[in-house]
Amino acid sequence: MNSNLKSFKFLIVVLPFTFLLLNLSCAVRHAATAVTADILTKGMVEVETEQDTFVAKETALPLLKIVEVLHMGNPADKKFLGLLTKVYGNYAFGFAELEAMKCHPPLPSGERAGVRGCSDDWTARAKRFYFKGMNYGIKTLSSGSTNIANMPISKVEKYLKGYSKTAAADLFWTAFAWGSYINMNRDDIAVTADLPRVQALVDRVIAVDPEFMCGVAHAFKGALLVANPFLTGSKPETAKPYFEKAIGMCDGNFLMTKVMYAEWYQKAVGDKAGFKKTLDDVIAADGSKLPPHRLANELAKERAALLMKLK
Repeated sequence: MNSNLKSFKFLIVVLPFTFLLLNLSCAVRHAATAVTADILTKGMVEVETEQDTFVAKETALPLLKIVEVLHMGNPADKKFLGLLTKVYGNYAFGFAELEAMKCHPPLPSGERAGVRGCSDDWTARAKRFYFKGMNYGIKTLSSGSTNIANMPISKVEKYLKGYSKTAAADLFWTAFAWGSYINMNRDDIAVTADLPRVQALVDRVIAVDPEFMCGVAHAFKGALLVANPFLTGSKPETAKPYFEKAIGMCDGNFLMTKVMYAEWYQKAVGDKAGFKKTLDDVIAADGSKLPPHRLANELAKERAALLMKLK
């Protein structure tokens, strides 16, 4: 099937529901949105198996807005909240950050100082999308008056024990959006103070589903350790086993964890030779070896190529 037709088929099927659901009675609308949330969740396979990153990028924003509009039909629906958490975090990392990287070098010499450039726009967009994904994730995992962003950190781990393997995706994507937002705002003490909450979320994913998405939670745990010298005792090498565990899963065919290792560990510790080799291996790899994560693999190859140019 033509890649454009394959990716847009998902939107064509869902779009008519967008307008229909908003005109139904409250009770009927809630029931209908629950069904639609299931359709959208299962339909994400159409996006995740896409091999053309251009098609995926062009499809992503319309999909995101459709999910957001449908979410308004039942704002408390956890499946919609979880889906929005995932989609916003994925768009920020897979597309917005890449566009910011493509904008380099910054404005050409001779441009007047202070002019906002392409990189600034895409970086701001990535921050905004991570923030939205973070907040949707917090709503997904909170219950009633219990809000994981406000409760004492001493109680967070105990609270998260109530979540099992079925919640691994919600736990991870909340941690990913939240942690990425913190990473992009490291000068803000109020923002970075939430890092222990992100750590707790990642640890819970590892506890309930260590193989989730080819062990990506292990790689993210490693990234959090590298970024926080207080946790490692200023010994970033303590994070290396987490990356290695992630890379070894799915027979080494999930390329994004290798990119995370190069970008967030090898670059941080100054391993230039290892950084180059890891990225060269990703660029040369066959992204089709892991069909369920074909898009992630293709985006990993694209990110690896950009990182090589910016090294």
